[in-house]
Amino acid sequence: VLCLAVAVGHVRMTEEELVYNIHLAVNFLVSLLKKNWQNVRALYIKSTMGKPQRLY
Repeated sequence: VLCLAVAVGHVRMTEEELVYNIHLAVNFLVSLLKKNWQNVRALYIKSTMGKPQRLY
């Protein structure tokens, strides 16, 4: 099982900037996997102090 954690933003970013960064990061990381999305079981987003929220 491979787990990855990547910082995609900071508190001063707008919502649009965060969405853009998340989109780029997810697409890049999935492209590194041999079977792309077939190898992704779950995708979560989490703030520093918040609970994880499942995206996929």
